[in-house]
Formats: sequence, C-alpha cells, structure tokens
Amino acid sequence: MDLIARAGLDGVTVRDVALAAGYSTAVVSHYFHNKKELLFLTYRGSIDRASERSDRAVAEDGGANLKGYLCEIMPLDDVRLTEWKIWLAFWGKAVTDEEIAAEQRECVRSTRAKILGILDQVHDRGDLVAGVDREHVARHVLALITGMAIEVMFDAEDWPAERQHELVDRELRVIYQQSRLPRSVASGPAARAPNRLAAAAG
Repeated sequence: MDLIARAGLDGVTVRDVALAAGYSTAVVSHYFHNKKELLFLTYRGSIDRASERSDRAVAEDGGANLKGYLCEIMPLDDVRLTEWKIWLAFWGKAVTDEEIAAEQRECVRSTRAKILGILDQVHDRGDLVAGVDREHVARHVLALITGMAIEVMFDAEDWPAERQHELVDRELRVIYQQSRLPRSVASGPAARAPNRLAAAAG
C-alpha cells in the first residue's frame, strides 16, 4: 500500500514489493501469477480493512452510528489517506480495465448500501427529519466524501481533520431532528455555524 501510495500503480514493480517485504522476487512470484494479481490483492485488502473499521464503528451505537461509519472512510489520518490514494490509483485504471471497473462499481454500491442501511436504522429510531429521502442522502454523502478525499489528496494542508468534520457535520445536521442530533455531530464546529442548506430547505 505504501509503495502504491508513493509511486502509483505503474511505478511499483514486483521487485520493489519483494525488497520492501524482505523477500526475493522469486518468492513473491510464487504466490502471485503477475503484478496485476498482487496489486488487486492490495486494493481489495485496503477495502476490507476500511470495511472492518467502519462496521465496528456502526456497531457501537446499535447499527445507527452514521457519523462513526463515515469517519472510517474519510481521509482523516495517514492510514486512511493512504487507502484513498490506493483507491484513486485504481479508479484511474478503471477507465480502460473492465475488471477493475466492475470491482469499483461493486465497492461503491456496497458502501452506499451500508450508508442507506444505517440511515434506515436512524429513521426507525425516530431521529431523522420527516420526509428525508434516504436513498438521496446516501448518494449525496458518499459523493461528498469522495470529492473531499480527492481534494485532501492534492492539498492535505487545506483539509485538516477539523475541516473535514465540519463539512460532513453540516450535511448531517440537515437530516437529523435537532433534538436528536448525535453528540459527535451536535458538538462539532458545524453546530456553531449557520447551515445554508438547512436554511434553504427550511
């Protein structure tokens, strides 16, 4: 993952991976038929690790911890930023590689479905504003985080963790009943700032 994050997919060789792992190229080649298979394992592994973290975060609040889930897929630290660099490197390849494109479509649909499932749980608890289109919110929030992650990758100094939280919290405050706001959202910077979207929807 670190090699891909630094050099990109084209810049990484099987020899580079072998040297970094402390093995010979022959040993690495014994377990992987080619470079693409090795890189795909890295891609899928990064997705699996992010999924495991986000699933644990959701479980902390009975399956309704939306902000906790989103935090685990936001590029808030070096680990999560590295994951985003991996994902974006593969997305570039997906333009001409249908196998990678299919993998990416499945990943996006799965993530969106998880967000929608959490929103359903939040709705069932009576925490959402009446009439919220949960399918739209799931798509909107995922697109928001994806766009933000791209900006973070190219200008991390302009997107510290606090600013990332503020952007996401502003969006979440629109859909929650004010008396039912999760503490992680209610106490953030967005709680002290006007929300133009909320005003427009009001």
